[in-house]
Amino acid sequence: MASNTDQASLEQEVRSLQAYANEYSQQFELLTQQLRFIESARGEALASIESLEAFRGLEGDVPTLLNLGGGVSVHATVTDTKNIMVGIGAGITVEKPVEDAITFLRDRVTEMDASAKRLSESLGKLQEQMRAVEQRMQEIYSQTQHR
Repeated sequence: MASNTDQASLEQEVRSLQAYANEYSQQFELLTQQLRFIESARGEALASIESLEAFRGLEGDVPTLLNLGGGVSVHATVTDTKNIMVGIGAGITVEKPVEDAITFLRDRVTEMDASAKRLSESLGKLQEQMRAVEQRMQEIYSQTQHR
C-alpha cells in the first residue's frame, strides 16, 4: 500500500504534468497558427510573382480586374507595367521595377520557407515533449491502478 507521502508526491507530479501539458498545448496552437499564416503569405507572394511575370514584355495600358476584397472586383487599367508598388514591411510601400519586385518577393518566399521549416521543427519537438508528458501520466495512472 502506498504511503500518504508517495500519494501526495504522485498527485503533485500529476498536477505539474497537467500544467506542462496545458502549456505545450497552447504553444502548439500558437505555432500552428503562425505556420498557417506563413503558408498563406507564401501563397500570396507566389501568386504575386506569377502575376508580375505576366507583366514582362507588356506595353501600354493593360486592362485587368482589381480585387477590392470581400469578393468585390472592378475593371481597371494598369498604365505602368514597368514599375510596381511593393510593401516592404512596417506599412512602407516603395516603387520597384518589375524584375526587382520579383527578386524581392522570391527572397521573401525563401525567408518564409526557412521560417516555416523552423516552426515545423519546433512543432515536432513540442509533440515529442507532449508525448513524454502523456506517457508519464499514463505510467502514474497505471501505478495507482495496480495498488
